Amino acid sequence: MSTKEKKYLDRWDALVETFRSFGGIANNVIQKEGALGLGLFPIDSSQPVELRVPDYLLVATNNLELRNGAVTIKDASLYPEGFREWYEGFQADYSWGAEARHSIKSFENGLRSFSDSLKQKLKNIHLLDIEKRCPGINEEQELFRRFIATRRINYRGENVLMPMIELVNHSPTQSSWTLDKDSIAIQGQYDGEILVRYSASDPLRRYLQYGFNCKETLGFSLGMKLKHRGQEIFIEGGINFEPMKLISTNQKDQKIILTKPLLSSYNRPRMPKKLFRDSCKALEGINSDEVFEQIHQKNRLILISLIKSIGANNTIAENGLKKCFLDQIDILGHYYGVKNAE
Repeated sequence: MSTKEKKYLDRWDALVETFRSFGGIANNVIQKEGALGLGLFPIDSSQPVELRVPDYLLVATNNLELRNGAVTIKDASLYPEGFREWYEGFQADYSWGAEARHSIKSFENGLRSFSDSLKQKLKNIHLLDIEKRCPGINEEQELFRRFIATRRINYRGENVLMPMIELVNHSPTQSSWTLDKDSIAIQGQYDGEILVRYSASDPLRRYLQYGFNCKETLGFSLGMKLKHRGQEIFIEGGINFEPMKLISTNQKDQKIILTKPLLSSYNRPRMPKKLFRDSCKALEGINSDEVFEQIHQKNRLILISLIKSIGANNTIAENGLKKCFLDQIDILGHYYGVKNAE
C-alpha cells in the first residue's frame, strides 16, 4: 500500500468513526472511483453493507448555505457537538468539494453552450429554461442550488440531505433507501458498487435533473396539446412519482387536462394503457386508447425534432442530450396490451 493510499484510508476511517460517534451507522463501506464516478463500495463484498442516518443527523436544506466556497450549516445548535465541523469536512472532502461542484459546473456550462434555437425549443415545450435555471448572475450560488436539487429528499415533509448516504449513486434496477420513522438506511450485500434507486423517472428527466444518462425503466409524457374528436386535450408533462396510480384528469368546456401520464414501463408493459384507460373512464366523448396513441406519436415526433436540432459539434453536452432523447424514444416503446383486471 502506498503512502497516499494509507493516508486516504486513515482519513476515511476517521470520517466513519466520527459519524458513528454521533449515532450514525456506516459498516463495510468505502468511497472509491467507479464507472459512475465517485461512489460507495463494500470493503468486503462477501459481507453485508449497512448505512443508516438517524433523523437527528439529517440536514435540512434551508439550514445550509455556501459561504466562501464551502457548504456550511447555519444553525448547529440542532446537532450534536462537533457535528458541524464534521459535516463541513465531509462536504469539502467527499461530496461538494470532491467531485460534485466540478461535475455540476461542467454540465450546466454544457447546457448553456447549446444553440439559441435548441434552447428556445426546450423552453417552448416547458422542458428546460436554461437561462432561468442558471442565469450566470452568481455562478457559485447557482451551482450550490443545483447541488441541493440533485441530493435532497423529502423526509416527513421537509427537504433534507443525508450525510454519507448522499455519496451512493443511482441505478433504476435497485431498491431505494428505506425511510423508517426515525432514520434512513441502506442495507444489503453488493458484489460491486452500492447503488440505490433515487426516485421514479425517465431517461429525459434523469439527464436534465442530474446530468447523467441512464436507461430508466419508465417513460412519461412531454407537455403538449392535442385535438381529439372536437375536444382540446392538454397533457401536463412530467414525472408521476407514484407511477402505478391513476392520473388526475379534468374536463370542462370541451377541454380536458391529463396530468403526467405514464406511457411505458420496461417491467410492467401492460400497465400504462390500463392506467390511462381507468383514469379516463369518467371523461365524455373520447376514446382513451386513441388518445393514448396520439400522445405516444406526438412524443416521438417532438423528440425526433429535438434530435435534429442538436448541433454537430459533438460536445459532451450535445452527445449527452442526444443520448437521453434516444433513450427516451427507446423506453417509450415498452408498452403493449392491457393488464387484465385483478
